[in-house]
Amino acid sequence: MRWDIINSFIKKYRYVSYLEIGLQTGLCRDNVKATQKTTIDPDKNANSPTFLMTSKEFFSINQKKFDIIFIDGLHHSSQVYEDILESLNILNLKGTILLHDMLPTSKEMQQVPRISKVWTGDCYKAFIKLRIERTDLEMYTIDTDWGIGVIQRGIQAKLNIDSSDITYESFLLKKKNG
Repeated sequence: MRWDIINSFIKKYRYVSYLEIGLQTGLCRDNVKATQKTTIDPDKNANSPTFLMTSKEFFSINQKKFDIIFIDGLHHSSQVYEDILESLNILNLKGTILLHDMLPTSKEMQQVPRISKVWTGDCYKAFIKLRIERTDLEMYTIDTDWGIGVIQRGIQAKLNIDSSDITYESFLLKKKNG
């Protein structure tokens, strides 16, 4: 599960501070083994977030840095992209950003607005956009639990595709051909 991946990074890098964007039931937070946990969710029905607000509101008031950040909030690529950029600003130097829902398995599953019960949204588009734009990050995806994207500071070659060609069909083709 996603918390197993998160916990493996916490253990490997001896991370202490954890930020979760998109709490919902709190199941992930409750299974993460970081000693300092901060959670954000604007939904009044979410299970006791540290901050009952949007990620945008949180980023505007936050003064802390974090070792590991898990993004699983609004599953729209534009919001995920903004959450990644803001998270990079508050990520400790050797920190890691993890993102949920990077590997949808059907066109319906990634459709925005939501049309299917199991939904990843089009989060993967934000990840691909960063792979096109940035060489100062190391990014890859772990093929488990609907895909866990990993972002750390490092070096990578830019993807050689046009950002207007980030479609589900091109995503499938690139995934199939590596």
